[in-house]
Amino acid sequence: MLRFMASRLLTVVPMLLILTVIVFLLVEIAPGDPAAIIAGADASPEAIEAVRQRLGLDQPVWQQYLSYVWNALQGDLGTSFATNEPVTEVIARRLPRTLSIGLFAMLMVVLLSIPLGILAAVKRDSAYDRLLTGSSVFLLAVPPFVLAAILVKWFALGGLQIFPPTGYAPMSDGLGEWLMYATLPAIAVATISLAELTRQARGSMIEALEQDYIRTARAKGLSKMALVCKHAAKNASVPYITMLGLNVGRVVGAAVIIEAIFNIQGFGQLGVTAVINRDIPTMQGVVLVSGVIVLLVTLLVDISYGYLNPRIRNK
Repeated sequence: MLRFMASRLLTVVPMLLILTVIVFLLVEIAPGDPAAIIAGADASPEAIEAVRQRLGLDQPVWQQYLSYVWNALQGDLGTSFATNEPVTEVIARRLPRTLSIGLFAMLMVVLLSIPLGILAAVKRDSAYDRLLTGSSVFLLAVPPFVLAAILVKWFALGGLQIFPPTGYAPMSDGLGEWLMYATLPAIAVATISLAELTRQARGSMIEALEQDYIRTARAKGLSKMALVCKHAAKNASVPYITMLGLNVGRVVGAAVIIEAIFNIQGFGQLGVTAVINRDIPTMQGVVLVSGVIVLLVTLLVDISYGYLNPRIRNK
């Protein structure tokens, strides 16, 4: 297992290098001259050139890239053009908000989709199965921003004024206070993933229950609970975990819209603001951190394959 994990870790290295190249090229493809943006609209050519030299933009591209990677490895992602703050500090302030809501959303997805999907597979073609399948199709068709608006209308501004309509409270203010602000955004983020992963859990479990070894175990008199929990669940979990990993990117993308609706000054909103302000270092930092998060999740998914299926790690 350790050798399998080491091999998967090595595959991440070239992906990280490719990611840094893409992030670095944002400077080259972004409209406008970064030195002119920093110097200001009324800056003289001499002032612009001085800024260019200070930023190292007068150096060869390969040298600029190596400097960027070296600084990034030390936690230096540059300085924001908009606020003149270190990008690392800005991201460290905004990222926990998005991560907390995203993790809360994925926790709800896992805790609900697995039992709902397994129950639908066990009760295949029943009224419950048809109801769950129809509900999943409906939820897949509802955009997160529409659901967010409905949640705010019903549970924050309407008759059930249970949750605050906007804003965010960190966990340092208390778990209850954090839940009050995080619940509606997390539900809005989680709904499509919940529908998709419930369908995935159902389909994977149905396929597992139709395998020959399950029929043999059933013929030996094993109970349905033992068949599902002890024998079928492990094999059914591999495609489920694959889909779960893919949904992390969806959560990151949904955060941009959801944070805007609930006025959460999080990581997604930071990226939008950076694009509007042409804040290239912040744009680079947001893309780099987002890519690293997706790569880490992909790595965890790959490692879980080896744990769940010995044939994969023994290849």
